[in-house]
Amino acid sequence: MPPADLTGPTPAVVRAAVPSDLFGMARVHVDTWRANYRGIIPDERLNELTVESDIAGGFGSRLGKPWPGATQFVAVTPDERVVGFSLACDPQEPEKEFTGELGALYVHPSCQRQGIGTALVEESTRYLLDTGRTSMIVWVLEQNPFRRFYERLGGTLVRRRVAPSRIARTALPEVSYGWTDLRPLARR
Repeated sequence: MPPADLTGPTPAVVRAAVPSDLFGMARVHVDTWRANYRGIIPDERLNELTVESDIAGGFGSRLGKPWPGATQFVAVTPDERVVGFSLACDPQEPEKEFTGELGALYVHPSCQRQGIGTALVEESTRYLLDTGRTSMIVWVLEQNPFRRFYERLGGTLVRRRVAPSRIARTALPEVSYGWTDLRPLARR
């Protein structure tokens, strides 16, 4: 079932994700890729995306079998519709100066620019700090139209790479942003 049109300020709370959130998380993931990456990812790939294929392609395994030391958060409306999610984890690649990673951050296109992404980052940051990780990196597509969001949160550009993308089925340029001290971000 697609989410209802959520225009205007959307009241949402952030909480730990549970398995019943999976469908809503996949819907946010698919809708966000389709809306934000047109012209970056071939349209035929974006048009092939479905919630079911996203879950079957490995997306759902993070909730069913979480990585050690990782957790996901969701932003939900009062009627429990998922409108965003994040993943906080150990760095997915060896990192010298970063002890944690924001492994995913997605906010439904109809709910962007309402503070939901910031709330998800803050909750992910608090989790990392609570589990002894004091710094964080995030990787984003270089052409991501929202990558400046991380700069506004105090992230500094770390480096560039070209990495394979499951969705695009090709390698794409990415950039990373880092925070060497998460305490200020957690107190926002």
